[in-house]
Amino acid sequence: MKKLCLSAMLLILVGGTILAGGALDNSTPNVPKSNKQAPVQPSGDVQPVGPQPKIVLPEKSFDFGYAPEGFFMVHPYTIRNEGEAELVIERVRTTCGCTSAPLEKTNIEPGDETHVTVIFNSRRYKHRTSKGTIISSNDPVNRSVRATFTANMDTTGLPFEIEPFGLSIEKGKKPPKKMVFKIKNGSDQNYELSVVDYTSDVLKEPKIKNKKLKAGGKTEIAVEMNKDYDYAANYIKASFTVEASGKKPIRFTIPIKGSGPQ
Repeated sequence: MKKLCLSAMLLILVGGTILAGGALDNSTPNVPKSNKQAPVQPSGDVQPVGPQPKIVLPEKSFDFGYAPEGFFMVHPYTIRNEGEAELVIERVRTTCGCTSAPLEKTNIEPGDETHVTVIFNSRRYKHRTSKGTIISSNDPVNRSVRATFTANMDTTGLPFEIEPFGLSIEKGKKPPKKMVFKIKNGSDQNYELSVVDYTSDVLKEPKIKNKKLKAGGKTEIAVEMNKDYDYAANYIKASFTVEASGKKPIRFTIPIKGSGPQ
């Protein structure tokens, strides 16, 4: 009987030792260590060394406001180099085939600037739309920047009657010396008109006869061709944008197209 008790106690002690050893093995497994270290990922915060260009768009968006269908709306965007090395414009592309964006020059010295002129063809557009122009350069921080515009060819909300709302000049014909657009305020609100943009290489600055346009009142906007523009050799694609300040500011753009070689 004593032998049986001693045997049982011995089994309990051996089993406890085995269990303890197993627990010890599970907590500190004997895994061989590798001398191979994990690859070091490059840091995204590494700054370029030396003088670098810096592209800046002082104006990133423009609103043409209400505009007629079937014309060209034109607006230039300034591209400035605020860096310390030459800025090179590598590519300019638009988000729609309805828009072109000719660039004045590709290489811009520090402190200098150039322009990209966005020309939107509103043909077959009868609603509000927004388009973009993407400018890629050698700026190591901003490789691509975007300039956008909006235009609304659904003119049902326009409180003004504009005659003509867009001027089309017959191909090969001389533009009128003075182009006059009549504006009538059909609302019960008073507005003050100002020209916020115009195609300066094609047109002289438009002149508003009466800038303060009362409810039910009328005014005129007259514009002439820039004397340096060769309309006989170049098809006219120009516009000017007017802002009507009031309780709810409104914009509209009047385009001019045509003439050019026969």
